[in-house]
Amino acid sequence: MGITLSPREYATAFHLLAAAARHPRNIHQLVTERLLPGFSAHPTLLDVGAGAGKVAERLAPHFASLTLLEPHPEQSAGFHHEKAKVLPVTLERYDAQDRYDLVVCSHVLYHVAVSEWGGFIDRLLGFVRPGGACLIVMAASRGPTHAMCREFSSTLYFSEHVVTELQRKQLRHEAVATMSGFAAKTFEEMHTLCRFLVLEGCFTAAQLAAMSPEEARQLDARIRVHAERCLQPDGTYRLEQDEDVILIPR
Repeated sequence: MGITLSPREYATAFHLLAAAARHPRNIHQLVTERLLPGFSAHPTLLDVGAGAGKVAERLAPHFASLTLLEPHPEQSAGFHHEKAKVLPVTLERYDAQDRYDLVVCSHVLYHVAVSEWGGFIDRLLGFVRPGGACLIVMAASRGPTHAMCREFSSTLYFSEHVVTELQRKQLRHEAVATMSGFAAKTFEEMHTLCRFLVLEGCFTAAQLAAMSPEEARQLDARIRVHAERCLQPDGTYRLEQDEDVILIPR
C-alpha cells in the first residue's frame, strides 16, 4: 500500500494553508493600489476556486458584491458575508450572464490540465467587463517551496507556464512578483503541510498507490528533512513561497 494522507492530515494542511498564506494580502495590495481607481463606482468581484474565502474577505470592503465559486463546500463552510454569495460549482458549470470588474483565480490552475488552460483562461476573461481585470495567482519556479517540490518531480507547472500561455494567446498581461509562505507552530504541523504539498503536487494517485512500504518510508523520510529545514530561531516553522500575481486587463 502506498503513502497517503489521512483525513486529519488533510484538515490540518488546509487549515494551515488558509491561515498562514500571504497571497490574500498581496492581492489586496495590488487591487487597492493599482486597480480600484479604474473600476466602476460599485465594483463587483468573482472569486473562482475561492477556498476558505480569505481573498474575498480581504477585498470585501472595496466591492459592492462578491460571488465565490467553490466546488468543495467543506472548504467554504466557514465563510459568511452580507455582500457575498457562495456557489458550490466549478467555473465550467457557472453559466451566469453577469460580468465583473475583477475576476480572481488564485492557486487553481494546478488542478486544471495544461491542455485546457487556454479555454479556462478564455472563460475567466469572458466574465470580466470592459475596463476590468483578471488576476491569476500561481506559485513561481523560484524559492524554497519550488526547490522542495522540484526534488520530487520535474513535470510541475508554475506561473511562468501561465505567462507562456498568455503570450501564445497574445493577451496583454503583467506578472507581479510577490512573496507568500506557510507558517506552523510545531514540527508535526509543518511535516503535515510539506507532505500535503509534495504528495498532492508532485505525484499522481496511481504513483502513490504503486509505492511499496519501503518506498513510502523513504519518501516520507525525505519530506521530513525538508520540514526540519523550516525551523526558525524562535522555534516556529516557516516555508517561504515565491508567487506571481498575473494581471490581465480588459
